[in-house]
Amino acid sequence: MSNEKCPVCGARDTAPFRQDMEMCRDCRLVWARKQYFGAPVYSEGREEAIYGGGKTALFRGCLKTLAKRFPGRGNLLDVGSAYGVFLGMAKTDGWNAEGIEVDPKTASSASAAGFKVHNRPIDELGLPAAYNVVTVFEVFCLMSEPLKAAVEMYRVLIPDGRIYIREFNGAFHMALEGRRIFKILGIRPSIVHNFNFTAESLRRMLARAGFKNIKIRNSRPTNGDPYGTGGRMGAALTGLAKNLYYYAAQLVYFASLGRLHVGSSFIIEAKK
Repeated sequence: MSNEKCPVCGARDTAPFRQDMEMCRDCRLVWARKQYFGAPVYSEGREEAIYGGGKTALFRGCLKTLAKRFPGRGNLLDVGSAYGVFLGMAKTDGWNAEGIEVDPKTASSASAAGFKVHNRPIDELGLPAAYNVVTVFEVFCLMSEPLKAAVEMYRVLIPDGRIYIREFNGAFHMALEGRRIFKILGIRPSIVHNFNFTAESLRRMLARAGFKNIKIRNSRPTNGDPYGTGGRMGAALTGLAKNLYYYAAQLVYFASLGRLHVGSSFIIEAKK
């Protein structure tokens, strides 16, 4: 047992987990002791697929869901807005959309496209409590203090406002990390982040931040192979494998009455 406190649920029942990582035995969060906060670097041509085309269907699904919650639309804050692809889609759908992006390169690109983009972490901005929706696509895993950020996201929402999150399933990725068979095939189906969340750790973090009506489900995968993790399998076969696994995860989800989340990523909705 370690004396470290879980940065998400606050439990002290933590223990070392592999090299340079710690795990909370209570909520099952795994986090890196030495964290990385630099901008991600991708091979040439990858950024457009990662920040745009690969997530287009996910962005559309998000906006479709939000349209049901807010038929009159309103103010939307996208945390981790990158190049502004989602901001553009949200604006077209009728939202007054602005973003937060701490990487200067991507933030300036989105600003140049005409979007209001803040270039500091949300807990440093002092934004007004004026947003109907906060969206967060795969950003909590990269933060230095995700709970603190969640608390601030709760604060900036209006009463009955919503948070919509897509986040990686840390349990899935940690289970596949470093498997010899994947190395032989040149496949990289997993990635380790600063914070590797489980469904329970996400639930507890949002509850501690003040959110209620927390709903977690498996997320559909990105289109094709935007990160190039499929190696020699290629984009088409990788995309097929991802979708087949998603449907298998859905079978587990429904068979367990929504208690088991084994997909590679989650969609989380919660209400202020």
